[in-house]
Formats: sequence, C-alpha cells, structure tokens
Amino acid sequence: MPNSVWTGSLSLGLVVVPVRLYPAVRKKNVRFHELDRAGRRVRHVRVPDPDIYLPVPEPESHVAITATQERRLPEEPIPTAEVTYEEIQKGYEVAPGEYVSMTREEVASLAPERSRVIDVQQFVDVSAVDPIYFESRYYVVPDRESASPFRILRQALAAADRMAIAWFTLRSRRYLGAIRPYGDVMLLTTMVHADEIAAADFFIPDADSTPTDKELKMARLLIDTLSGPFEPERYPDEHRQRLLDAIAAKTASIAESPAAPSPTRIVDLMAALEASVKAAKAARARQDRQLKAPRRRSRGA
Repeated sequence: MPNSVWTGSLSLGLVVVPVRLYPAVRKKNVRFHELDRAGRRVRHVRVPDPDIYLPVPEPESHVAITATQERRLPEEPIPTAEVTYEEIQKGYEVAPGEYVSMTREEVASLAPERSRVIDVQQFVDVSAVDPIYFESRYYVVPDRESASPFRILRQALAAADRMAIAWFTLRSRRYLGAIRPYGDVMLLTTMVHADEIAAADFFIPDADSTPTDKELKMARLLIDTLSGPFEPERYPDEHRQRLLDAIAAKTASIAESPAAPSPTRIVDLMAALEASVKAAKAARARQDRQLKAPRRRSRGA
C-alpha cells in the first residue's frame, strides 16, 4: 500500500470521520537528470541574480557540483566544478545511482512533430468520462473567419450532450484532450492516460455492523440539509488574499519611507519622482542662497 499524503478527518457538522489521502494519479512522464560527460549527476548552485547584485557573468558559465561532491561531510568544504552547457547530457535513472545518458539531440529527435491541428478521434457522452481523467483546462476560441463553423460545432455538441476526444501537441508534448461546449466557447481539458490512474484497491476493514435504516435516513437528512446549488464565488482563496494583504501592507510601509520607495508600483514611483523634484529644487535654492550670501557681505565691506 502506498504512503498517504495527508491524515485527518472528514467533517460534516458534528459528524467526524477519520480519513487518509492517497494519490489517485501517478504521472508516468519520462524525467531526465543532468549529467556531466563522466556520467555524474549535476547539481545547481543558488546564486544572487547577476543582473542585480553581481557583474554580468561570462557566457557559457554554468556552476554546478556533482552528486558525489554533495555527499561529503558537512564540515568539509564543498568544491565546485564548472560544467559548461555543452558538457551536460540527459540522464534517465534506471536503478539507484545508475543512468542511461542521452544527448540533447537524441532527446529532441524523439519529440513529437510540431502540429497546429487538434485531431479529433471520437465523440463520447459527457457523462461517460470520469473526472479523474481531467487535468489542465484551456478555452477554445475561433478566429474571426471561422466563427460560423465553430458555432455550428459547439451547438451540435451541446445538443447531443457529447464531447470530442482528441490528440494535440503543445510545447513539445503530445496530449490527449477532451473538448466540450462551455458557454459561447469550448473548453479543452488535457487528460491523464489509463495506466496513470492508481488502483483504488485499498484494504478497508469491515464495519462492526451493517448500517440500520434509521442511520441511513439520518445520513441522507444531513446530506439534504447541506445540499444546494454550487456557487463558486462562495469559496474564495482566503490564503491567497491574506498573502496579498500582507504584501500590500509591506508595500505601503516601504512607500512611506523616503529612503526606499517601491519600484514596482507606478503610483509610488510617480510620488517618489515628484518628491525628488521638489527636494532637488529646494536643494538648488539653498545652494543659490549660499552662493549669493558672501557676495552681499563683501559689497557691504
């Protein structure tokens, strides 16, 4: 049995059921590591942005350390060996610490051909595809010249309550997708493959007793009590809003400081420019008064 990714409880009012979460999908993408010419893993080093903090580095510079160097004792200094871009190869791990290396050209030659065609394979009932297969979503919108046939296809799919299953290539990857009507446009949803769905063959112990009709009726009553139309605006991302509020508060405090105006907001930038112009004019006026003051005293003498 795989390890659970979360342990907690399912809460419905005063009813609390302890549960665990397990991944339902296991992606089988072929992932490569970076290797040097000797077949050793390459590890990247975090450095400050050279465009902001450091002089612009020489081209082709690529600082890295190998996995063998990373395993040194913490008190020992970790040497860095520069690995140029041309020396880096792709490595697929076939066993712990063992890799099959491939050049970038070999990997590129196996990529799917570029295509601007969404190739429909079949039409299926919308209810026939379990949502577990769905991933990312994209709006499908027609060009101005193809608005009429697009509308015909969208309305025909909506009337039949069906969606199209198709292949398409996006960013050097071939995807399986489902296309269905969505308002005035259509929605393309990328799909996982059948062998990526994890089997739900978990051992669930038998309950102490069979639920009674009264218990089932009470459970149904609880479900009916909490039922209602789905209104997505009722479920905002509160964590994201708290983060944005905290960032806005810090941005405001930075903007109030004349020593460090925020460079990311146009309003603050304009305020800083106006304040700088006023300060420059005041400084120039003081300099002019200082220059003129000795001349008046010398004339009086």
